[in-house]
Amino acid sequence: MGVRSQLAKLLTREKKFTGWFKQVILLLVMSMWLLLLPLPAWAVPPPVERPVLTLELLQERLHTPTNFEGNLTVDLREMVIDLRPNNAEFRDAFYQLLRKELQRAGSRPLGLDLSNSLIQGDLIGSDLGLRTPSYGQALAPIFTLTEQEQLERDRLPRTHVEPRILITLPPTEMTVFRGALRLVQTRFNGQVQFNNTFFLQAVEAQGAIFTQQSAWNETRFSRLVNFSGASFRQDVRFQGSIFFAKADFNQASFSESAYFQDSTFADTTNFKQASFKQAANFNYVQWQGKTDFSLVRFAEQALFAKATFQQFVLFIETAFEQAVTFREAQFNQSVNLQGAWILNQADFSDARFATTANVNVSALNFNSDKAKILGNTGKIGKILTVPTLQGNENVIRNLVQNFRQLQQIPDANQLKYMSQRLRQGKLQLCLLDANNTEVSPTAWLLQAWDWLALSLLLLLSRCGTSVWLVLGVGMVAIAYFGLVFWLVDRFRRLHPQRIIPTTYETVCMIASFSILSLLGLTAIFRTAEQPWLTLGCLVLFIFPIPATLLIRLYQLGRYHDLMDVSYFTEDGTLRQLRLLIGRLPVIPRFPLFRERYPPILWNQRWNWLNYYDFSLNNLLRLGFNDIRLRDEHLPGIITTLAWYQWSLGLLYITLLLWTLSRTIPGVNLLIYLK
Repeated sequence: MGVRSQLAKLLTREKKFTGWFKQVILLLVMSMWLLLLPLPAWAVPPPVERPVLTLELLQERLHTPTNFEGNLTVDLREMVIDLRPNNAEFRDAFYQLLRKELQRAGSRPLGLDLSNSLIQGDLIGSDLGLRTPSYGQALAPIFTLTEQEQLERDRLPRTHVEPRILITLPPTEMTVFRGALRLVQTRFNGQVQFNNTFFLQAVEAQGAIFTQQSAWNETRFSRLVNFSGASFRQDVRFQGSIFFAKADFNQASFSESAYFQDSTFADTTNFKQASFKQAANFNYVQWQGKTDFSLVRFAEQALFAKATFQQFVLFIETAFEQAVTFREAQFNQSVNLQGAWILNQADFSDARFATTANVNVSALNFNSDKAKILGNTGKIGKILTVPTLQGNENVIRNLVQNFRQLQQIPDANQLKYMSQRLRQGKLQLCLLDANNTEVSPTAWLLQAWDWLALSLLLLLSRCGTSVWLVLGVGMVAIAYFGLVFWLVDRFRRLHPQRIIPTTYETVCMIASFSILSLLGLTAIFRTAEQPWLTLGCLVLFIFPIPATLLIRLYQLGRYHDLMDVSYFTEDGTLRQLRLLIGRLPVIPRFPLFRERYPPILWNQRWNWLNYYDFSLNNLLRLGFNDIRLRDEHLPGIITTLAWYQWSLGLLYITLLLWTLSRTIPGVNLLIYLK
């Protein structure tokens, strides 16, 4: 009975808990349902009632200005201001009364605050300021010394301005707005015009709504300009304007075309998270401070032709849905396109970049099948860069594909070279990482081999992207080995019988060696990114072993038959330019070949050319004559020298052909556009 009673109690408790839990769930569901229901009419908060501005209220506010952040301001906030034509009497009085107060003399100018107001009809803001001459004439005495200094910044003689810019200069008179202008959350139902106005104080228009066109052409902003979160629902024009201080347009929305051409931004400019639904025209704009277009959406064309960027410009995660143009733009600092979206075309044709400037395309969203990046051949590839290879493999691949489709092979190769440089750096870090204990000795050696091979390719050919670098390396090697073989063959001994070259031949050989070496070094220093390392790598290949063999040869001396006959023979049956792919450096041991290959003639004045011919045959498999070593009475050291250069020639001709295959447009397309 005791067990049954306990079970009964447990069941009772469980039922009570289940019932309580169900009630809680039901209450939560009912609460959420009630929250989702529309509020009844009596529960909806009434809309904010703005008082209508009358002449009496306007006069009252004009006579009792408020102090906002240390500045006297006419407080017209949260009002309905009717400036429509059917209210012409009030409109005319509004401009007359405001203009009279705003233009009054004094060291503390009067500002205007229209925040959270509704402006019905057009607002001609340029009618509220003080008219003053733009050029040549003296400023009105109403201005303080500080204000006069601000105005003088823009009063440049017309004769010092280029003819094209004369079109954008303000007329002979301009309107000066002395006080601050606040348009925070203001709604304009009509057009707004502040053309040819000089604002001496800040302009704050955060969250302002411009339902019709707004015009700010030829306007000068001496202090901070803030249009953060503003909504421009019709065309907005800032042509020829100058922003002397910081300009904020972050999160601004431009529903129609935005015109900023010929403007100047002298300080930091912020368009972060702005939205341009129609064309954005920034042609000829001078960006003198840091410029931020991060997270901006350009739904239509973005025009930056002939613009000048003095400082860094950011397009981080910016979306270019249509064409963006930077034709003939000037970049004095780097451009950041990290994570940007290029969905149509980006044109950098004839753009100029400073020596230290580049374009960061890390994580760039770009599909070469649908979009294009245009630029001058041989230049655009040099300014595109990524900081690391990891995560950017597809970016580089798409950019390479883009330039190959455009037949801009140098730019495609430059990007491949950049990727291999990054890969080399990554391998080097892995090799030097002391904490990398999980790698076995075999794996470490394989990584070391990969790093060494890649380093050699980068130094000697820019990883197959520079034919002139490969030819420069070959020219130095051919000249050096030609000199070595001439020395071996013509300078044999001084006693007991002198066998040395003539003075004429010595001069010709040294002069030709100097000229060929100079040409090769010029090619190396003009094309290699690290010319001294490239030259050091070349010296390691061509100098130590031949120098050691030469020293040993002259230490041992030469005492053998046929001392007065050259070690080199030539095919006497033909004299023509030959491609000698399968040629070996020594003639076979067959008597008939000795008749076919007579020794070269020492007594001829052009004999010194034969040694370059032999060096050319060994390294490049190309020559005017088939010159080889004889098969008898030949010191083994000389044979070793010839075979050593011939072995280097195998590697060199492979490198040259590989480089040519990557740089010749037709062959390149066959290889990469499969």
